[in-house]
Amino acid sequence: MPEFTAIIPAAGKGVRLLPYTAHMPKTMITVAGKPILGHILDQVESLGIKKVVFIVGYKQEAIVEFVRSQYPHLQAVFVQQPEPKGLGHAIYLAKREVTGPCFILLGDTIVDGDLRPLVFGGKNALGIRTVQDPTRFGVVELKDGKIISFEEKPEHPKSNLAIIGAYSFLDSAQLFDALEEVIRSGKTVKNEIQLTDALSVLLQRGVEIVPVKMDDWFDCGTVEILLQTNRLLLDRHHRVPAELEKQNKIIPPCWIADGVQAQNCVLGPYVSVAYDACLQDCCLQDAIVGPQAKLQQKTAQHAVFDKHNQ
Repeated sequence: MPEFTAIIPAAGKGVRLLPYTAHMPKTMITVAGKPILGHILDQVESLGIKKVVFIVGYKQEAIVEFVRSQYPHLQAVFVQQPEPKGLGHAIYLAKREVTGPCFILLGDTIVDGDLRPLVFGGKNALGIRTVQDPTRFGVVELKDGKIISFEEKPEHPKSNLAIIGAYSFLDSAQLFDALEEVIRSGKTVKNEIQLTDALSVLLQRGVEIVPVKMDDWFDCGTVEILLQTNRLLLDRHHRVPAELEKQNKIIPPCWIADGVQAQNCVLGPYVSVAYDACLQDCCLQDAIVGPQAKLQQKTAQHAVFDKHNQ
């Protein structure tokens, strides 16, 4: 079977995460000690996928530099999306770079769970999960366990099963052809070309797409969900360099990168500190500290800091 190519749309600005996205794309915001994109690429690597096509736009230099420096062994291709025309348009831009099967994982989505059944189940598939507010997502309607319709951010959803932003297609040419039909038709939702409309085209053509239920999924589009994701990941991965344990009071779980400087601080529970950060006389709880942030005499709970917002 041909090898999968991963497509990661990462061109968005992340308006809901301002002011943190004023200086970086949202996929580069840190959670549990590394950028969201780092968590995504760790999953892609765990699947054995070697080629990744990134759809980039807003402040793309940060993404290119991160991928090339931290994941040099990946066969990385960067495709520009000059204007934000929607997810369907972003995926379509990968057409020249992708043949055979493809796996799509959105650049602001962390899926906590085994993606192998979705990717290597031998069928076209997408991940779904029950949500409280389906009006914010693409939604599937099921009958006897099979998908019978797709809707994008519906005002009156037919179900509460949201598409989590993970998709697998055995023949990417079928997907690109469906996207082309949507683009030719001029159909948009809120002026954007939607992937769900292409999925509807595939459904009408008799192409089966199987739903795969996933346990944990975080659409990291708001500060509250960033902090929630940080908490869940830290519950599973506590890591603090030994020398910092001696110089500070650490309340688990925390994740502190190598090279962090911290003196006379009380950190935790649920604090992550990324590389090259410097903390002095701080008391932080349920907080994310991004790369190169410098904090002095800061007391905070439920907070996010980066080098531009500290």
